[in-house]
Amino acid sequence: MPATLLLQKRLGVGVGVLAFVTWLLLIFGSTVRVHGAGLACPDWPLCFGELVPVLDFSIFLEWGHRVLASVVSLTFLGLAGAILARKALRPVYGPHLALIVLVLATQIGLGGLTVTRLLAFWSVTLHLLCGNLFMALILALAVRLRGVDAGSPAPTSVLPVVAGFAVALAVQLALGGLVSSNYAGLACTEWPSCNEGVWFPTFSGLVGLQVFHRLGGYLVFAVAAVCFKVTRGTSAQRGGELLLGLCLLQVALGVANVLAQMPVELAIGHAATAHALVATTTVVLTRLLVARTTAAPAMQTVSVG
Repeated sequence: MPATLLLQKRLGVGVGVLAFVTWLLLIFGSTVRVHGAGLACPDWPLCFGELVPVLDFSIFLEWGHRVLASVVSLTFLGLAGAILARKALRPVYGPHLALIVLVLATQIGLGGLTVTRLLAFWSVTLHLLCGNLFMALILALAVRLRGVDAGSPAPTSVLPVVAGFAVALAVQLALGGLVSSNYAGLACTEWPSCNEGVWFPTFSGLVGLQVFHRLGGYLVFAVAAVCFKVTRGTSAQRGGELLLGLCLLQVALGVANVLAQMPVELAIGHAATAHALVATTTVVLTRLLVARTTAAPAMQTVSVG
């Protein structure tokens, strides 16, 4: 194996590990939110004006989240520097890295705004979405660096279905962020109905927000079932199976949260599964795109021959 390719694959492993740590960081952020510790440090970027404050449980959660976020950011910059240091890799991955830097800078700014704006619903929701986008871009970079095993690409019909699932999931993630940031998690106290045996009592206010979130969940599950069907017998089959399995788990956790009145453990599990769905969707979609890109030149060569 050429030295450059070997280095590229090793960098891909490092970026993949960073993506996993970023997933843990997102779960850590959800833990901060569930425990109501988002303003445990009332200032930013310091905490009570100090780099290392006196810690209690809530302060440890918020301060620890910031520390881990800093570690992730610095590690990414180090890996990006290692990639850009290789002349052969620079033009291929430079634009991707530039986009990640832009998203990271935005995420840092949104992190500050969540504190200075006292957990405004829009800043919390955008912070959630941007954090997941950062993880997705890191994962996509890892897949690109590692490459996709040679073989027949999935049929062309698979890619738009998975892309549609990604869009539905993004909308649902935004709805989940709005439900959480507006404290509407128990606006509906029953399942499958919402309140007093009525499934859709209103589409306005906090109850309406929860109703839209439920409808979004049903839509995501339905599209996941389609993904499962169209990926059967293709190179993306395992991805389709995992997406449907995670959706089943997410629905079960969502129902359990309502019936058990949102205990901390279930709320964190619900958030962690949502982040896992984003990660899995990213890997499946990126692998499909990479496989199609690498297969195109080969097909052209065959047709010319």
